[in-house]
Amino acid sequence: MVAMPDAAPARTPAAPPSWTARHCVRALLAASLMLASTAGCARQGTDVTPGQAFENPGNAQLAAAVTGGDETLARELIAAGANPNALDEQGQPLLQWAMKRGDRDAFRLLLALGADPAQGNRDGRTALHLAAMGKSEGWLDALLEHGMSPDTPNTVTGATPLYDALRADSEDNIDVLLRAGARLDVADRNGTTPLHQAALVKDSAAVLRFLEGGADPRATDRTGATFQDYLYRGDPKLLNAATRRHLEKIDAWLQAKGIAVQPRG
Repeated sequence: MVAMPDAAPARTPAAPPSWTARHCVRALLAASLMLASTAGCARQGTDVTPGQAFENPGNAQLAAAVTGGDETLARELIAAGANPNALDEQGQPLLQWAMKRGDRDAFRLLLALGADPAQGNRDGRTALHLAAMGKSEGWLDALLEHGMSPDTPNTVTGATPLYDALRADSEDNIDVLLRAGARLDVADRNGTTPLHQAALVKDSAAVLRFLEGGADPRATDRTGATFQDYLYRGDPKLLNAATRRHLEKIDAWLQAKGIAVQPRG
């Protein structure tokens, strides 16, 4: 009688990649998100690897999940303790990290997952401040539509996003914020108002616009200075024609209100 060879053991079908990733994540979470390395569990198809920007393995996996567009996995991670407001190694929240990558899908997903856009980075700037400084369209509108106040304060200085739009010389972002109702009667922790800030950055067009929009020309900062103390001083011949016209209109506006015009030059 001829012995028959043993039958080859049945092969277990390979688990789908998404299941494999979730199984790996659950193993990490079971270890309280404290494993030193999670390289073997990195999801394929993303350019974020755990530990690249977020020290905590669970937060690193969350970054990978949102950049990979895996909402189910992201929700599992958050339910297990990953933080949608985690700070990366540069001190910026995950939402701002996604914005700087230009990843609008991850940005929208993080908002849907409960990331707080009013959280400040290391310098106190919120997502709205970051958007006010940027050149890319859409970020400001998306955050305002999400419900952020145009007067959201910097968590360190108290300055509103309008200050950053002025520093970035972004007329478009100034327009967006003003249309959204940004106030001109606020001040940061140094008493600096948007009118002061416009004068500080020598934006004569914004100074005129703010005065005409109701900004208080007599408001003083912590040093006792009004916006006039920060307006251009020097030879008017060095100014371009547009700036000279703006300054002339500012002077005329002040005179019409009975406010003395400080000498320049």
